[in-house]
Amino acid sequence: MFPQDIEDSKIKDFKISVLYGITILIGIVLIFRLFYLQVFKYKSYAERAQYSTSRISILFAPRGIIYDRNGKVFATSRQSISIIAYPNKLKKKEDKVKVYRILSKILKNNSKKVRQRFFNLPEDAALPVRIVSDISIEEAIQIVEKQHILPGISIQEEPIRFYPNGALASHVLGYTAQIDERELNNRPERKLGDIVGKSGVEKLFDDIIRGIDGKTIVAVDRFGKPIYPDFDKGIIHVDPIPGKNIYLTLDLDLQKAAEDAMKDAKINGAVVAVNPNNGEVLALASYPNFDPNIFTKPLPSALWSSLITKKAFINRALLGYVPGSIWKPITLIAGLSAMVVQPNEIFHVSGAVYLGSTRFGDWTSKEDNLSVVEALAWSRDTAFYQIGKRLKPEQIRWWGKKLGGGKKTGIELLAEEKGIIPDSKWKKEHLKEDWYPGNTLHYAIGQSFLLVTPVQVARIYSGIATGKTVPKLHVVKKISDYLKPVEPADTYKLDPALVRVVKAGLETCVESGTGGASKIELAMVAGKTGSAEVPGSHKTHGWFASYAPAENPEIAVVVFAEKAGHGGSVAAPIAKKIYQHYFTAKLKQAEPTPSPSPSPEEFKKPAIEQKQETAKPQNSESMSSENMKSLNPKKKKFLFFRKKMD
Repeated sequence: MFPQDIEDSKIKDFKISVLYGITILIGIVLIFRLFYLQVFKYKSYAERAQYSTSRISILFAPRGIIYDRNGKVFATSRQSISIIAYPNKLKKKEDKVKVYRILSKILKNNSKKVRQRFFNLPEDAALPVRIVSDISIEEAIQIVEKQHILPGISIQEEPIRFYPNGALASHVLGYTAQIDERELNNRPERKLGDIVGKSGVEKLFDDIIRGIDGKTIVAVDRFGKPIYPDFDKGIIHVDPIPGKNIYLTLDLDLQKAAEDAMKDAKINGAVVAVNPNNGEVLALASYPNFDPNIFTKPLPSALWSSLITKKAFINRALLGYVPGSIWKPITLIAGLSAMVVQPNEIFHVSGAVYLGSTRFGDWTSKEDNLSVVEALAWSRDTAFYQIGKRLKPEQIRWWGKKLGGGKKTGIELLAEEKGIIPDSKWKKEHLKEDWYPGNTLHYAIGQSFLLVTPVQVARIYSGIATGKTVPKLHVVKKISDYLKPVEPADTYKLDPALVRVVKAGLETCVESGTGGASKIELAMVAGKTGSAEVPGSHKTHGWFASYAPAENPEIAVVVFAEKAGHGGSVAAPIAKKIYQHYFTAKLKQAEPTPSPSPSPEEFKKPAIEQKQETAKPQNSESMSSENMKSLNPKKKKFLFFRKKMD
């Protein structure tokens, strides 16, 4: 073979090898692509294939019911009508624009969020997406009537959250609304249009309350109409599973009494009522509040702005504030335990004391000699300045932390603040300054850098009430049949005789001191008023922290009145109303209720006749013609169109 032929043969072999290589490479790419589509994208394409030959309706699961401790309903569900969109029918922008233009004329409340949600529909979504919840019957009828010019748009009935008591306990319950983009990023298991808890118990227990959605799949023709509308086997139906019910520790009636008392007083603030023995929260109110029912449909911007301006979404029971004189029992406990204050000591009080040339004033200039109990009952600052001179900030801080300050309470609510229980180390770390003796004097009367939350104060006064234990607070009693275990309480040791001195001061405060406005006849209340100066302002926060009955405590009540004045005049009267309701209700429960006797006429009737009169008619899935006649005409028209759609 000639050299030229050999060279040509090599070139030919090389070309064949390259061709084989390219063919094999393409084959490998195709195999991998096929494998990717068959394995990794199977679910997506299967759903899209099914979607093109069927109509899928999501059957939204009703959220679990939220009850109070006695089984009264705080939150439930009601039937509503929603607008849903099928994204694969609205892929073109011009189609979306045309459909939205028609929808915007139908909807009475057409917010910016609805527009954003509609134009951000995911093109590859295999399931329908909720666009608007809780539309009116009139709007639903118009959508059904214009179905032929609204491709990809439908309506469906679904359960929606309903709060029968309106704004009652809104800061505990929270509210629900459609998931936003930020939440979607954090919760990949959810999808666009889902209703989720946004705050309170609704948010914290969302996965438990929400249940599992079902679905209905109906075979349809190319026009989207069911192929076998009357053939049961032509429909795949998966029932939704309702969410779990939650029972709170709250007492609905006591909660209402607390909120009504705050509303009547026309103050912003918070009320916390707890069982000091086990930490159950009996009432937790923050005012201003909001009605969670408003979030079932697009919220008007004017209403939203009004709520933001009033700071209605802030749960003031969880925020830190300067406590003022309600802190004085802790200062006294620190002094007694350190033996720098004697239980029978007499303090000379006046208009002020001096530290060097610095004047530390009292709330009154009246001069007197008072016992420890009287000094606490009358909240004399000059007595507690003297105690402060004998203490180090670390000693006050130790007891403040021991009784529940400076840390979260354990309550099942988000956004709770820890507060600040300062000492010299804290000031050096946070303010880069040394601790001065004057700081301790302010600390002793509940001012300085000190911050506590109303729920923390409820723990502190529960600890004083029991004399040995500080319970962890909780608002959830049980989930369905699962009884939530109570966390062990914190404990402290203090000579019972010293505890008795502090308690005597709190009892005297109500009986003859600054807390007289909280006194009731049904039980002895022990408590402490407080008026805390607001930094950078001439206003004061009003406080009243208390428990009752003084001899055997079963309820502790804390009232915080934001920038409202003195605790004895603004907060104590609110506590009185709460105690009055609590002990009146308890008294009524203790009274035996006689069963009503039947009237003489009842004895004359045959037993069968009595049974027929008391029997209730059974519900029926089908509506009789008589019932149809009694329906509102608009409702009848909607039912007619819905049947026509199905």
